[in-house]
Amino acid sequence: MVDHFRYSIDLTMAQARAEKIVECVKRLREQHDVRRFEYTDHLRVAPTEIPHSHPVLTLNTALCDPEAILCEYLHEQMHWYLVGLDCAGETAPVITQLKQRYPDTPVGFPEGANNEYSTYLHLLVNWLEIEATSRFIDRERVIKIVSQKHYYRWIYRTVLRDWHELEEIFRTHAIVPIAPAEPRSRSETK
Repeated sequence: MVDHFRYSIDLTMAQARAEKIVECVKRLREQHDVRRFEYTDHLRVAPTEIPHSHPVLTLNTALCDPEAILCEYLHEQMHWYLVGLDCAGETAPVITQLKQRYPDTPVGFPEGANNEYSTYLHLLVNWLEIEATSRFIDRERVIKIVSQKHYYRWIYRTVLRDWHELEEIFRTHAIVPIAPAEPRSRSETK
């Protein structure tokens, strides 16, 4: 018996959604001078992946709100910022200080990150995300966006509650004020 069943894959909707994210980021870059917070110049859009920073800054297509997309984009850029500073490895003084301040951090979705170190790292990254995004949109709007996220809930609550204390810790370790990204020549970005 011959099987005449046919299979097809249609990625049209995924492609269209990915293109909308790229166009949104392009518009945001035109509207706001985010270049000072762009520590990597390669954006990848992968519709079903979890956004992440490395090896290539990757966004997904889950968000529709341009301001929420800006938060996510700057969040991932802040990972690159910290790598450039070489100040937030697992044994870095700032991470040690955060461990002392918050000895019982949650690990795992929805309150914490994937592991203990990542939860401490995200206290820093999420603070920087809010600080950077607040340069372009109203801080109260940024707070509303991050407060509605379904992940890193404890981390965002802690960052907002302990904002000034964390700022002092980060200032002590020369992480803030956020240093502008170095301008890249066209030959460097190829």
